[in-house]
Parts: sequence; structure tokens; C-alpha cells
Amino acid sequence: MKKKSKGLGDTIQKVSEATGVEKVVKKFFGEDCGCDKRRERLNKMFPYRDIKQMTPEQMTFFKDVLQPAYRSGKNLGKNNATEFYQLYQEVFNKKMKRTNCSSCNKNMYLELLKVYESSCENE
Repeated sequence: MKKKSKGLGDTIQKVSEATGVEKVVKKFFGEDCGCDKRRERLNKMFPYRDIKQMTPEQMTFFKDVLQPAYRSGKNLGKNNATEFYQLYQEVFNKKMKRTNCSSCNKNMYLELLKVYESSCENE
């Protein structure tokens, strides 16, 4: 069973293995050709996001709290803002520093909206 690529480095490694390039490189440069370090570095520089579908509880929070607040332009309040960031972190597996930047928060909301819509379709 093939392992899911964590980033660009894994994808390049899979392509070079499938095309035979990896064998040629290892023949010329030996087993320790630097490919593993390069793969790890590329994975860190260009990681793929591991986006999860929303749970029913998360979908309810999004629909009942986030959508009305976003549409009305109201402030979320401290508790709901904390839940908003927690939801984003859980769905996108990405640590976000809390900010008052309205365009940053709007972009996070819009990303969550896409996942919410996708989660609704998959129910």
C-alpha cells in the first residue's frame, strides 16, 4: 500500500522511482545520494495540507454561530473566537496565531466555508 505524500519531496520521490530516475541516480552517486535529505527539506518547504471533514458538532457551530456572525458583521466574542481558531486548527491541522486582522480572519472563515459545504455534501 502506497503511503500518502506529506509534501512535494514525497511526490518527486514517487515520480523518480516510477520513471526509473531514482535507480540511475543511485547507480551514479551511490545509495547515500542526498535524496532523502532533499525530500525531507522539500516536504518542509512545500507541505501538503491534511484537511479533515467537519464533525457534526463542528458543522453545527459553523452554521449556528460563525455564519450568522460573519453575515451580520458582528464580533464573535472571546469564547466563540477561541472555538473558531480551534475549529480551524482541527480541520486544517495547522496552528494559527490569534489575530485581530479582519482580512486574515475572513480568509480563515472562507476556507472553513468550503470545508463546511463539502462536509454537507458528504453527509
